[in-house]
Amino acid sequence: MQPLDGAHQTASMRLAIPAWLTPARQRALGHGLALAIVLLAGYYDLLVLRDWLGIDAHAYWAAWSHDLYGIPARHRDAYLYAPAFAQLIWPLTQLSWDAFVVIWAGTMTAIFAWLLRPLPALWFWPALLLCLPEALQGNINALLALVVVLGFRRPAAWAFALLTKVSTAVGLLWFVVRGEWRALLPPIIAAAIVSGVSYVLRPDLWQAWFALLLDGASSGDTTFLFPLRLAGAVVLVIWGARMGRRWTVPVAVILASPILFLNTLTILAALPRLQAMPRPAAMGRPRLGRAGAAPSREVAGARG
Repeated sequence: MQPLDGAHQTASMRLAIPAWLTPARQRALGHGLALAIVLLAGYYDLLVLRDWLGIDAHAYWAAWSHDLYGIPARHRDAYLYAPAFAQLIWPLTQLSWDAFVVIWAGTMTAIFAWLLRPLPALWFWPALLLCLPEALQGNINALLALVVVLGFRRPAAWAFALLTKVSTAVGLLWFVVRGEWRALLPPIIAAAIVSGVSYVLRPDLWQAWFALLLDGASSGDTTFLFPLRLAGAVVLVIWGARMGRRWTVPVAVILASPILFLNTLTILAALPRLQAMPRPAAMGRPRLGRAGAAPSREVAGARG
């Protein structure tokens, strides 16, 4: 039995669509779904703006107003990242809370907008509204999504993950599996330099952070199946690296997040930018063009 070519596969996929679902009705359903998302997400955004604005960002702003690791994990204003992150944002913490939250939430919103920009306008705004609660609450998931995108071309960006939510640096396994060893050096060196300077300034804080990690305070028994999720993230990245599937990296970062909330899913905002990148070849296979076909002999000969 001969395998189906591209045209036959496309025809087969079209046959799976019910006859009553005409192109016009498909467009109507798409517009209706987008409108429903806008209304629901917009309503939730207003609730966040009223009741939970800056609930996570406040921990960063107030980090130096008390013992940096004096508040237990899972409590309001608990700071759980490396001292270096708090030191780097120290100038911002000198602003008033109102100024800080406006700048922080505005920056996170701008990052999400950039990540989602490749989407068609019909889906850009609903997707941005879905990400807005995360931006308003002020966690760093927008920055982690940015790290995933930039990390494929500027691996040093992964240093941010190493200095904040350490387990989310599972994405570095992509380079290990694909044997791209030179890509591992920039994030390690960058994190080592920043950490070294930070340690010289406040070694006591680093000792406190190491104790926090060892005690498992940032991934204690109140997190959702963290060891199992981390193992799944490792397996997913390994498979994705071997098959050339970049989308597995943001999904793995979500799974590897120490504390999993609904807002953690906003790391998927990295997908539109990743989809716009040329797809890497699966390991052991020739590199495919954007249309999914191997280069012709003439092209291969010209490149040779």
